Amino acid sequence: RVAQSIQEHLLPDKPPVLPGFDIAGASQPAEFAAGDHYDYLDMSDGSLGLVIGDVSGHGVGPAILMASLCARLRSLAETDLQIDGILARTNLALTNEVEESLFITAILARLDTTSRSLTYINAGHPPGYVIDRSGDVKALMERTGLPLGILPDAEFPIGPSIELEQGDTVILFTDGAFEAHSPGEDFFGMDRVIEVVRQNRDESASDAIRLVRQAVCEFNGGEHSL
Repeated sequence: RVAQSIQEHLLPDKPPVLPGFDIAGASQPAEFAAGDHYDYLDMSDGSLGLVIGDVSGHGVGPAILMASLCARLRSLAETDLQIDGILARTNLALTNEVEESLFITAILARLDTTSRSLTYINAGHPPGYVIDRSGDVKALMERTGLPLGILPDAEFPIGPSIELEQGDTVILFTDGAFEAHSPGEDFFGMDRVIEVVRQNRDESASDAIRLVRQAVCEFNGGEHSL
């Protein structure tokens, strides 16, 4: 219950409202709590920070570690640091705090709403996808560095900038969706996640999330963390 309370208080109350963008997020733990987290950051230059992360393990320890990550990112977003500097400083602090068995995979992205450009760092996390209005995969937000909390002096290179156009859909998720398995032990897989979004790309962001969750639950015959 403690872990669940920590996690619920960390998740955003509502998505940001930005002209020309439709943004939504959701988290559904399989049990009381999970190591999964997402957040929206108000960056010092007026851009929007997008965070999705996953702490190894379950329970109170990962929930507390995610709380520490959340607090540090929110604080550093108010500085003049770029996203690589934010993650480097966060990683240095985390390596001094966490047990050796724990680490965090994460994507930290910066959305410039004026130029409609998206830059990102992928710290050992499953890749993000950008799908264009025709349903084709336009860009992959692949891994650019190690997970957080492993090496204190790790570097976190920024990935290629992605120019977003009208009708593009950006998908960020943890392994809860694609590692869901059916009673026959088949995995839902990334391809099914992308296909659900592709088929419903004209729906709102919140409806797309609902439809992914519905597809996963129908696949594995019950609830699953997402």
